[in-house]
Amino acid sequence: MRFCWPFSRVLWLIAVAFVAGVLSGCYSFTASTLPSHIKTVNIHEVEDKTLDPVLANNIHTAVVDMFKRNAGGVRLVNDEANADFYITLLSYTNKPENYNSNSDVETYRVTIRVEVKFYDNVKERIIYESKSLSADGVYDVQANETEDRHGQTRAIEKLQDLIVSNALAKW
Repeated sequence: MRFCWPFSRVLWLIAVAFVAGVLSGCYSFTASTLPSHIKTVNIHEVEDKTLDPVLANNIHTAVVDMFKRNAGGVRLVNDEANADFYITLLSYTNKPENYNSNSDVETYRVTIRVEVKFYDNVKERIIYESKSLSADGVYDVQANETEDRHGQTRAIEKLQDLIVSNALAKW
């Protein structure tokens, strides 16, 4: 069976584009991307400047889960560790974003802003720091979505991605 060169070339280019597209959204950090001397991390409770302890707890849980999923070789501890991970919840907003023709709110935008610091206690230096990292999550009240279940969850997921991608650039 003989293939026409332009046809097989097009198929090859489509396959390469597909693989590149799939892989471009895939990243994670692992124990191997951290400095080799970091074997333990203490993820401190989120300092809350918004007076929303539930949101602060949800952010803490999300970051702990992120470490457990992506850095299995690093042990999470509650006291003396090779590195300390600090998060401060700086602000939280929930504002209408889109209205329908009856002037009813259709979607809201939740915005969470945090400060993050990842400190290497062994080498006494900052691994990663951001004084203001923000992420948002939109939720649709017309589709019976809620602020806490949908908007906050989407914003926290984006924060996780931002923390990982920004911190990877520094490690």
